[in-house]
Amino acid sequence: MSYDKEAYKQKQKETRGRIKEILNDFIPKLVVSPDEIDQYLSGFEGFYQYSLLNQCIAAYEYYATTGRQAEMFATYRRWQDHDRFIKKGERGVHMIRPVRYTIEVKDDDGNVSEEDRLTFKPFVVFDIQSTGGKPLQKDDLIRGKSLMSYEEIKTVVEKEFKVVSSPLEIEKGATNGEWIRISEKSSENYKISTIIHEVAHNKLGHFEREISREHSELEAESCAYLVTTLLGLDNKKSRLYIANWNPDDAQEAVKERATLILKTAEEIYKTITANNHQLKLV
Repeated sequence: MSYDKEAYKQKQKETRGRIKEILNDFIPKLVVSPDEIDQYLSGFEGFYQYSLLNQCIAAYEYYATTGRQAEMFATYRRWQDHDRFIKKGERGVHMIRPVRYTIEVKDDDGNVSEEDRLTFKPFVVFDIQSTGGKPLQKDDLIRGKSLMSYEEIKTVVEKEFKVVSSPLEIEKGATNGEWIRISEKSSENYKISTIIHEVAHNKLGHFEREISREHSELEAESCAYLVTTLLGLDNKKSRLYIANWNPDDAQEAVKERATLILKTAEEIYKTITANNHQLKLV
């Protein structure tokens, strides 16, 4: 079969277009919707060598083309390394890697200078459901479903913030950028969700910029819900909280920060699971 360069270029253009639509439309919707997070993220088991943003891009495309919830992704070569093959008729989905390039630009006087630009290049991955072959061993899986305890997470957070216990039940959590206060009367899972929420306020820069309370709470809880979903928590608290702080303009307001919310959730998750090889992203 001969190589059709123009057909290849057209296919690449269409792929980039689909990915841009996902980044511009789906990702902002995802970070403010617990239902979307459940649908696209709760089924993952492992192979977290990819960023959370890439996992979301691939999971969305996989569900759109197959109607199935993704479980774990890897490249064709990685599946081969684990003695697995791609089933006949199965198609891959896309993730992206950043690519820097330089262009020459002229100013009004005709002077030429170079500018660095950043774009993305798609690459193909396959979900485990699209593969067959040798069963994976437990050592091949990066993330298990076991919970980290509140005390384990608190120990990590205390390396950056002073964490204090509050005897008050009415105030579940609070932070001022230096300390984090958590109600000692809350349940174990509630404490986990709350401490991640307060860390998110700090990591998202809510003390350094002007932002309404509605949007800051929405961003922080969406971030917390992403992290606790990855930890395996059944976080109904966050679902109700997000619904309560979800104004009509929420998706538009966080559109420019949707990728940051995902990256922040990934940063928090990586930090608290750094010493847990079954849970961490690598």
